[in-house]
Amino acid sequence: MQTLKFEMAIAGAALFALGAFVATRPTSAEAAGGEPLPLRAFTQADFAAFDRGFVLGENPCTVGLERYKMCFSPAPIEPRLERGMQVPEDVPLVAAEFRIIVVTDLKAPDLQTVRFGQTLALVDPQTRILVDLLALSASAS
Repeated sequence: MQTLKFEMAIAGAALFALGAFVATRPTSAEAAGGEPLPLRAFTQADFAAFDRGFVLGENPCTVGLERYKMCFSPAPIEPRLERGMQVPEDVPLVAAEFRIIVVTDLKAPDLQTVRFGQTLALVDPQTRILVDLLALSASAS
């Protein structure tokens, strides 16, 4: 009988520990909150990550990444870019520079971040559709 009481005490302690573990475990919503969610649009933080109105060497720069000595010049296609449009086949979809991708928020894996001059674009590479645009120059914002 003495052994039975000891075994019940061990089983009770194990159940208590299991209950405490389950009670303090985060819910799935709380657990997901720690992981960044990929975005399908640019954010204000993306816009703020770029430098404006600085001098690179002896040349004034409207927008770029001063710490990496990158200055972005306007591209002829920029005025024609619109959300929802299909990028013409003769315009290459070249991924934005690695440093640009690093300083912006995580984007959805099915989208490609492309830079056209002073504009960032999120493009679906399969359909070539512009999902979102971010004009980086202060005058275009």
